[in-house]
Amino acid sequence: MNIIPIDQNAPGRILVVDDEPLNRILLRDLLEFNGYSVLEAEDGLSALKIVQSGACDVVLLDVMMPGINGLEVCRRLKADLKTAAIPVLMVTALVESEQRHLGIDAGANDYLTKPIDRRDVILRVRNAVYAKHLYDKVQQDLDRLSELDKLQDNLTHMIVHDMRSPLMIVDWSYDFLLNEKALLNPKQSEYVAMGQSCCRELVEMVNSLLDISRMESGNMPLNRIPCDLLEIARKAVEPVALLALKKRLTLLVDGQTATVVADRDIMHRIFVNLLGNAIKFSPEDSTITVGITVAGGTLRATVTDQGCGIPPEYHTMIFEKFGQVDPRHKEQKHSSGLGLTFCKLAVEAHGGVIGIESEPGKGSTFWFSIPVYEAKGASQ
Repeated sequence: MNIIPIDQNAPGRILVVDDEPLNRILLRDLLEFNGYSVLEAEDGLSALKIVQSGACDVVLLDVMMPGINGLEVCRRLKADLKTAAIPVLMVTALVESEQRHLGIDAGANDYLTKPIDRRDVILRVRNAVYAKHLYDKVQQDLDRLSELDKLQDNLTHMIVHDMRSPLMIVDWSYDFLLNEKALLNPKQSEYVAMGQSCCRELVEMVNSLLDISRMESGNMPLNRIPCDLLEIARKAVEPVALLALKKRLTLLVDGQTATVVADRDIMHRIFVNLLGNAIKFSPEDSTITVGITVAGGTLRATVTDQGCGIPPEYHTMIFEKFGQVDPRHKEQKHSSGLGLTFCKLAVEAHGGVIGIESEPGKGSTFWFSIPVYEAKGASQ
């Protein structure tokens, strides 16, 4: 995308809209004498076409015109995202406050009264042009940042995708060594197992990044089928049971049996991520509770730990990509910040919402809610 730098001191393009030719001539001569480029329109429809074509920076708009009056033209311009940022200066002989209020209500940026004061016109037009140029510069900067952000995401996706194959080969190599027990003594086997564990964490991070990228772009396929979320929650305990055992944690799953239309594998990963997060930040010999409740056609799942808790100002940030809260204790591990992002996008892809209830020193409850499945023909 070619970015054309904007000269903040460059003359602006002014559209003068008035059904009286003499008024247009007066304003045109004044503005052109001061270096502005001037376009003219004699009615509201013509003005709308010119502004929508992107040919002007500021509009001087007469209020009293036949057909579409100035107030209606202003409303239409401000209702259109393509033209809403273009300053509109209403030009009118009406000086009553009620008329000014109508113009402001229609979205006008400023007012000029007839008979016009030449210096007043030039100063107000100058300020309006400058504001429009600043807006255009900011918009260009935002477009450029968006473009760079897309390039960064594409590069990250390419690198992450290429990382998966080498990591899988490393994992298979660890498997080979662990299966050939004669090649390793107990201490070596311990180190190899540790390396494989770290390798699999990297594979999970890679998979999460790729899935997050697909969800953000709307390309993540979901195999939606009726499934029991309580059953899924219970099975999600199995992959994290060893981690919980090492910290002597108790994992409890209880609640109502409820059927939802969802991707079973994605829901399983949501619970595994939430449980893994709870285990990582839970103190030893504590309890983690998973609950399922149903009310008003909505299922609510919760994962509650007895950890150090999270201050309210971080409750939104932790769901952002790579968002983290600094550990409060040295023995706590850092996380990649990807698991909760995956959970958020996955829940939202199912038409649900996710959040957290937590405060320092009182543990955390991560929750999400999604609609309950209702079979066709079922009684309400």
